[in-house]
Amino acid sequence: MSFVPDRNWIRASDQPPLAIAHRGASAYAFDNTLTSFEIAHALGAEMWEVDLRLSADGEPVVFHDETMAAITGREDRLSDLSYAQIAKVTAAAGRPAPLLDEVIALAQQCETALYLDAKQPEVMRAAVKRLLAARFERAILGTAQSEAIAELRAEGCPYPLSLLAGPGVPLIDRAVACGADIVHPCWEHVGERPDQLLTPEFFAEARRHGMPVVTWHEERMPVLRALMAKPVLGICTDQPELMRRYRDRVPNGPQIVCHRGLCTLTPENTLASAQAAYSAGYDIVEIDLQQTSDGHLVVHHDVTMDRTTTGSGAIRELPLEEVRKADAGIKLSSFHKGQKVPLLREIVDCAHRNGGGLYVELKEADPIAVVEEVSKILPTEKVFYWSFCRDYLATIASKFPQSWLMARAEDYGSVEECLADLQPDIVEFNATNADPESIREVRRAGAQAMIAYMGNDIEVMGRVVDLSPDLLNLNYPYLAQRLLEKRPQVLLDAE
Repeated sequence: MSFVPDRNWIRASDQPPLAIAHRGASAYAFDNTLTSFEIAHALGAEMWEVDLRLSADGEPVVFHDETMAAITGREDRLSDLSYAQIAKVTAAAGRPAPLLDEVIALAQQCETALYLDAKQPEVMRAAVKRLLAARFERAILGTAQSEAIAELRAEGCPYPLSLLAGPGVPLIDRAVACGADIVHPCWEHVGERPDQLLTPEFFAEARRHGMPVVTWHEERMPVLRALMAKPVLGICTDQPELMRRYRDRVPNGPQIVCHRGLCTLTPENTLASAQAAYSAGYDIVEIDLQQTSDGHLVVHHDVTMDRTTTGSGAIRELPLEEVRKADAGIKLSSFHKGQKVPLLREIVDCAHRNGGGLYVELKEADPIAVVEEVSKILPTEKVFYWSFCRDYLATIASKFPQSWLMARAEDYGSVEECLADLQPDIVEFNATNADPESIREVRRAGAQAMIAYMGNDIEVMGRVVDLSPDLLNLNYPYLAQRLLEKRPQVLLDAE
């Protein structure tokens, strides 16, 4: 029996709008690359918007532009190049263009739906063949060309078809005429509040014709939240995490600390990494502090610049000007080229703008200068401090007794000893020494319990999550979020 996908899933009315990653998570990686789709999956997107063009040798290639100009500076048309040529050029530029078959395979692995934006009529037929060959269930084919939709509908296309159009076009009438299943207004550039153009009358007319609505890509939070409250099938966005923010999805879950920011998806200890963590709705960003030779406080983990930046040498021996010359993003990906080693002040400002907290680890930095800098902007309850150097913590406890301190249980013979030394406000456990009774002991003392786990083993993460600590310090916060969304929180007895 031949495979026939279900077309009716697009008409489910009891689901929130799908987070459709526009060309993948294109705010965090080169668009239309496997990396952008992998990041989109990590950030909670249920569907990926994928641009398609046909190569000279008939391969459906995932690529947006008509020419290679944005990559090579030359106007070579994609349709005049073989896939081998396209692959070579895009790989050399650090943004390899995958085949549709590769994206289909990845989507099946991630259990993600696909929204295929066909830039040429002929690529739509090729896409349908590839989808059917892979027995792919949830896919939508979209295009701005109504004639192409009419032709595919006449040929019995088994997948839903979506008509895209800009402002000023009688979208629903045109969609009815060509036999489209879905209407997709592309109104992102129509003023500050294009959502207000999606009136009740528009939705009533779309419903009358049985047509779900998918919207343009949107990253402005007021507009995005307004769209999420409307009866739409899905919303395209460069930042799918904005639609799946942790604190919105798990309002009663533990506070999540993003270790060095969202460090597995963005360059660690950079402004980009901190902002990504806050954008995803996580509560706290952990940062590491060093001090330059001329006394400036900078956010960087290692004593030397070499591992994560294009610079070299010990930070304490370099003036700020030298530290800031280095690129702190390009070693992760050329997409992040231009990121700098941030000043402490810049990260503090980022936390303040986003209403987020900070976990400040002092590596080699003057503790008095650190607390004074942070306290100018952030209230006491938004920050806690830790260091391998106990003298730093003792200085903070003495000079700034209102400040919150953290201690690691593993550094003491018992939880009781840990709580007695400097009276920490937070006690950190790890995945091997955390247990319910120790967490209760911390809470009975009036402190909070945090568990640090930097791995991505889903079974270990599950055990950590089930202990229901007050805070989780993680490299992979999105894995914990996925678990927390699926299960009720396990509450410990907080006697």
